[in-house]
Amino acid sequence: MEFKYDPVPFIFEKGDLFTKLSVLEMVDLWNTPLADKLLLELLKTQNKDGGFPSSFDPKLSGVKETERVAYLLRKCGMPKEGLVLSGCMKFIVKFQTGDGGFCENPKISLPEDIDWLSGHKGVAWLSVDIIDLLRLFGKENTRYCQKTINWLRRMELPEGGWSAIEGDETVDPDSSAQVTFLMKDLLGEEDTLYKRGRKLYEKYLDQTAMDAEQGFHLWHGKNEENDVYHLTHLLGQSFFSGKRGSDSGYDIHDDRIKKIVEGIIKLQREDGGFKPYWSQESDPLYTGLVLRIFLWVKAMEEEKIKTMIHKVVFVD
Repeated sequence: MEFKYDPVPFIFEKGDLFTKLSVLEMVDLWNTPLADKLLLELLKTQNKDGGFPSSFDPKLSGVKETERVAYLLRKCGMPKEGLVLSGCMKFIVKFQTGDGGFCENPKISLPEDIDWLSGHKGVAWLSVDIIDLLRLFGKENTRYCQKTINWLRRMELPEGGWSAIEGDETVDPDSSAQVTFLMKDLLGEEDTLYKRGRKLYEKYLDQTAMDAEQGFHLWHGKNEENDVYHLTHLLGQSFFSGKRGSDSGYDIHDDRIKKIVEGIIKLQREDGGFKPYWSQESDPLYTGLVLRIFLWVKAMEEEKIKTMIHKVVFVD
């Protein structure tokens, strides 16, 4: 697969420290002088409470940002017992609800139109991300990790699937995909929740492939032009989720995945980036996520992406 424009210059010109370091790490360039420089600058942003600044309010630490930065730092070789990552973990575990899910820092005032995150109720996709982080730290058998896994299993909706926020009765395809493949990872292909979740995933994947082919999707009864979020949300919701789906056979050899990848390429803008529906401009993070997804689904080889990076920035 080929992009219309090279996305790497846009990522390294407009991206933040997290995005640029994540792109280097995904092609095993994390142990380089450029990555070291980015890492040191990223570490300087850690707050005294152990968390990292929220994108909604940089004066406060966000659970979402902290778990993602912590995951990245660990993948870049930082010791899990060190002060930085220990501080991250101490900050994150404070936000487990009584039921077992994880929520965002309640001190952060979330915009009214944000319906996929909560500072008071458990958030399914965030809880999956935190389980992944706990497992990376070797804490999968701890009480709080097992409590979160049990909470997710109880959270399955009567008709199948998962909502984004505890108490919501609407199926969220993104959250359902993450929980579904986590359950396979934890409990195997015979797990009943995984089997039900995969049937639902097939349904959503069929529809997204159709949307990608026709160039639009139905949203609240109206046809809306596709955007990068709509076409990527089933394949990877963050820099650290989605690989389990490709490991289950959802890669470029699946005709639906091929259609989605082709649809994503059509959305690329002249600056090399991709624009999610809530933004007026191309977004470096989502542009980097497209690269990650293409790598996961085997639409692009690691060496090719590495070569693209070397052409734009001096890594070594």
